[in-house]
Amino acid sequence: MSSEDIVGNRNPWEMTAIPGGIIEWVDSQAAAFLLEDLPIIRSVNLKPPQNLSLLTDPIKIDSPDQGLTLTYKPLSYEYQQQIMSFNSAYTPLLQFLQTDAFLYEEIGNTCTTLFFESNANELVGFCSTKCSSLKIKGRKIISLCPSVEIAALCIDDHYRYLGIGQAIFNHTIQQIYKIKTMVGVQFITLFSLPEAVAFYQKFGFRRLEKKGMKVLYTSVHECCIPMYFPLPHIPLQQRYTITTI
Repeated sequence: MSSEDIVGNRNPWEMTAIPGGIIEWVDSQAAAFLLEDLPIIRSVNLKPPQNLSLLTDPIKIDSPDQGLTLTYKPLSYEYQQQIMSFNSAYTPLLQFLQTDAFLYEEIGNTCTTLFFESNANELVGFCSTKCSSLKIKGRKIISLCPSVEIAALCIDDHYRYLGIGQAIFNHTIQQIYKIKTMVGVQFITLFSLPEAVAFYQKFGFRRLEKKGMKVLYTSVHECCIPMYFPLPHIPLQQRYTITTI
């Protein structure tokens, strides 16, 4: 493949999620004018948290059936019994949690957070995130934009349709905003199941169009739809306020 093949097309997107280094070069000035043309969403519900200390509090769920409160904990062998009792009809995500999550955590590929129903101490869901990047090709220049990928999000079948997925997703977004005050992050990316696209669109996520786009993925992503969300800018003064609270 020649260099013209790599950079010849105008404005296709490529999501990269390969552990290790990125071999292509980055031009900061090119990134600046390329980002100006992105379809940035202005009216969304995602806002930088005003008090990051609240992120450590239990997550309260407003459910039509019952009041639920979740607690979240990092992946640990201490919760092996709850992990093996977790139920999901979507086999790839269940297999990831029960067989792969610990290895991925140890090698630094993903970071998994477990969510428990506070009263029963039952595992009701999990979310895994990882560093990634969006590759923008335009004007014969390749620009890599730093992003955080929500690699896995799954709710136990017995706890679906109670608002838990939305609460966990909101919590994860807030954590990513917290990262943004310490590390440069421009996008949130994910691979959505077709039936979950509408759910993520409510949060302002958009599909990466297939025309002229190459996606690097594993077999688990074969039936998935890549999506992205451009994070709003945090003014410098506000960044200082958030990080010093």
